Amino acid sequence: MNRAAAAMSAAGCFAAAVLALAWSWADLTVSVARAPENAKSLAQMTPDRWQQAFERLYQARALDPLNARYAAELGRHYAWLAWRSGGVADAARAYRRRSRAAYLESIGRRPSWGYAWANYAESRLLQDDAEYGTRLALERALVLAPLETKTQLKSLLVAFSIWDRLSESQRAKTVASLRRALLVDENVELIFRMAVHTGREHIVEGVLTHARHRELLNRIVAQSGR
Repeated sequence: MNRAAAAMSAAGCFAAAVLALAWSWADLTVSVARAPENAKSLAQMTPDRWQQAFERLYQARALDPLNARYAAELGRHYAWLAWRSGGVADAARAYRRRSRAAYLESIGRRPSWGYAWANYAESRLLQDDAEYGTRLALERALVLAPLETKTQLKSLLVAFSIWDRLSESQRAKTVASLRRALLVDENVELIFRMAVHTGREHIVEGVLTHARHRELLNRIVAQSGR
């Protein structure tokens, strides 16, 4: 190997090492900037912790700008901030716009990621947007992530919320997802509560095959006072 070729090879190895180091540091950075997972952990987030989390996420995105996960994490952080802002309508709307933009960026980085599509659909829905873009995002989530439980649960909630606006094809995809999700016992009660909350228990009733599931659904309907 001549000197020029050796120099080019060394430069390539160095560049690859730098990229690997940057990506590793980005992963490490985002690992300590996770959004809260529930209301309890949300309550423990102070303004300083929120600021630190966002700083780390933006740093991770700068280090690895093509990684869809970092944009999705930003979307999730902004979604939690919208929820946390409570009755402050202007603040909630601003955070939801940022969440929606971040999930759309994530989709741009990884168009085949059902998780990002489901969250993008939800972010649009929370802005009272049930138009074509929301329904398309829902359909992409249903098709691209049929076995990802969290994605399918979120997709079901969106679908129940805009059921009257869905096409027959989208409804069929939702029912297929519902049948799969109900095969996992730990999903059942949550799905029933989502259906009752959105007034779509009749959709669930149509696919139930176990008497114990019917009893649980009837109990949740009774608890709702309807």
